[in-house]
Amino acid sequence: MKKVILRYGAYAALFEFIFFVLVWLFLGLTKVSHDAQGTIGFVVITLPLFFVYFGIRYYRDRVNNGSVTFLTALKIGMLIVTIPAVAYAFIETVYVLYIDPKFYENIGSYQIEEYRKTLPPAAFAAKVKEIKEQLVIDNKPLFNFSMMILIIGALGSIVTLLSSALLARKAKHVNPL
Repeated sequence: MKKVILRYGAYAALFEFIFFVLVWLFLGLTKVSHDAQGTIGFVVITLPLFFVYFGIRYYRDRVNNGSVTFLTALKIGMLIVTIPAVAYAFIETVYVLYIDPKFYENIGSYQIEEYRKTLPPAAFAAKVKEIKEQLVIDNKPLFNFSMMILIIGALGSIVTLLSSALLARKAKHVNPL
């Protein structure tokens, strides 16, 4: 079980890194809207989590003679998820600290401009204050790292639950007669 978890967790982490770099290069070369960037970012952190499904299936079919209980599949999936969650949290934190230290400030500026168009002055002032307070928190490395783990962990939990439900299969009983 340990080998399957490490292998498929490493695959997911590697794909997280590759997708991160490719998207970073793509966004640097194009003028994609902030909304599209958010969608692309969500896809980048979600797609590699499908290695959870493949890891559970591999364990069921190749290691455990074609059977796996829901709880065992859940355990395998959650352990696989921890690897890309920690890896992506590290990648994203390094990116925000050293490569693009104004990342959250740019997002905050964009949000402020969007709210300026839609909110009345009193509500806008309150929203600006809220965004600025959030920026102070977002720029703390430990908070940023922890939030990335929680976000990917939550998405990975959903993928794990679905994969476990789809792949759970009881062992076939052989009649000795």
